[in-house]
Amino acid sequence: MEDYSGTTNSDEREILSVTELNKTVNDFINEAFPPLWVVGEISNFKEYGSSGHWYFSVKDAESVLNCSMFRLQNINLGFKPNEGDQVIMQGKLSVWHKTGRYQMIVNKMELAGYGELLRKFELLKNKFNSEGLFNTKTENLLPALINKVAIVTSPHGAAVKDVIATLRRKAPHIQSTIFPAVVQGEGSANSIKQSLELIEQHQDQENFDAIIVCRGGGSIEDLWSFNNEDLCRYVSGIKIPIISGVGHETDFTLMDFVSNIRAATPTAAAEIVSNGASQLLNYFEGASTNLIKTFKLRLSNYKEKVLLNQKLLRSPQQKIHDQYQRLDQKSEQMSFAMRKLLQLKKDKSHFYATAINSNNPSKRVAQLRIDIAKGVKELLRVLKNKLNAKQGLIASFKDQLNNLNPENVLERGYSITYNEKGNIIRDSKAVKKGDEISTKLKTGLIKSKIN
Repeated sequence: MEDYSGTTNSDEREILSVTELNKTVNDFINEAFPPLWVVGEISNFKEYGSSGHWYFSVKDAESVLNCSMFRLQNINLGFKPNEGDQVIMQGKLSVWHKTGRYQMIVNKMELAGYGELLRKFELLKNKFNSEGLFNTKTENLLPALINKVAIVTSPHGAAVKDVIATLRRKAPHIQSTIFPAVVQGEGSANSIKQSLELIEQHQDQENFDAIIVCRGGGSIEDLWSFNNEDLCRYVSGIKIPIISGVGHETDFTLMDFVSNIRAATPTAAAEIVSNGASQLLNYFEGASTNLIKTFKLRLSNYKEKVLLNQKLLRSPQQKIHDQYQRLDQKSEQMSFAMRKLLQLKKDKSHFYATAINSNNPSKRVAQLRIDIAKGVKELLRVLKNKLNAKQGLIASFKDQLNNLNPENVLERGYSITYNEKGNIIRDSKAVKKGDEISTKLKTGLIKSKIN
């Protein structure tokens, strides 16, 4: 035993009260020890009804630790511990200065079954994080457009049905292959790993774009296979992009952190895979809109050119009237020429008759009659040929006029549109909202109103 009696002058001694000492020890413990997690068995549990504070001890085979948990910390705990319960607690060590009692001020408490798993989860998570396993895969490694996906899950669960239904609804082009696996209980982690190994073995032939690992929600015990260290290390090294869709939105497993993407649910995982198809559809819709816009612009330009050419061209109706006049003039000229030719022939016949009469020999007369008859026959043949030629020309002119006739244009499916005053509309800018227009077809008339 050490003796300090001769080493300190009585005038230099710092004498502490019991309270000061206990408070000093409390400050020292608070600074020396950060918040701690402790596991033990509840004993001597007491609750003060007026305050709601809990006072108890936790023990193991060799030691006992006094604990206090105040009402503000235990009110939302969700359970009240009983004698003999195994619990995991988080809190700060302190010394109660009035009694000098060493104790733990508890802030959090969990039943040991759940808490122990959570503790293992945090330890393994920190271990993986320190090794850099969470940085080996990134979301941008997932292809923009996925055509083939492998699904690792139970073939009989609701998760696979939700995934398949979502893929069929949002991206029916995606080919999906199910690799059955046990997703809960003993051997489930190894079963999932074997399915992933099988996918990698067939990757050269199948060329999967992504892998979905999924199952429905459950307790932390149900999902514990997805926290398996060996499985998570294997997943972190797979080259094929992996989407983790395990549990519900609030469930987290280590599989989420070593995968490329964490999906809140199996359905969300299928939606992530289908996202590229949705973006492609939006691209095509945008391209279609741009194409229609370009087409309308070009159509508008062509319409303007047509209207300009229409202004440069004469009215079809005016051309028909001109052709009518030309036809009448040609008919009159032909009739005059035929009359003139006929009169000339008559004059020749009269001349021949006078010559015959003047030379009266009967043989010559007879011969001349024969010649005259032949001449008249030939003349009639020539006249007939010329008349047929002129009639053919007239028929040709009529055909040309018929082709230029607007009525025949209407026969071919075209129409003529008039404004309220009966004028032909040649420019879309010549009408405005509320105007009434009339469209003449082959048969009938359509009246419309500009909206």
